[in-house]
Amino acid sequence: MKYSEWKALSADERKNIRWHRHPHIRTATLFAIAFAITFIIVVMGISKNSTVHLNRKPTPKEAFAMAKQFVKDKLKQPEKAVFPENAFKSDIDTTTSSYQVQSTVKVENESGKMVQSAWEVKMQYTNGDWAEKNSWQVKDVNISTQPVN
Repeated sequence: MKYSEWKALSADERKNIRWHRHPHIRTATLFAIAFAITFIIVVMGISKNSTVHLNRKPTPKEAFAMAKQFVKDKLKQPEKAVFPENAFKSDIDTTTSSYQVQSTVKVENESGKMVQSAWEVKMQYTNGDWAEKNSWQVKDVNISTQPVN
């Protein structure tokens, strides 16, 4: 119902009309629903884009994930490297944010055979997003040339 039609009604007719037919209430309801949907979308978008791993020290598993990236940077064929899922040792000094991670990697040697080598990465977390390389300072990356059995 249009507002001009509403004004033409008598007082008794206005009382008998349901609330959703009233032009002001209908408009207010539609704007309230549109605002609520917009608010929910904005809140969901903000919470989705906020990174959970800011402003806290990385866990050993997160440090292992970054150490694997630094080891891959040193390998001749990083795309063929195979890392274990959770087999690693870590030594963490939280006061200095120093991380020392040790594990193994299977790499292809010159003859095309897959060999397993041990590696160790010493690094320091410098704050920021732990998943970004520029949040870390690499002290040493040591990949053993002797195969591990």
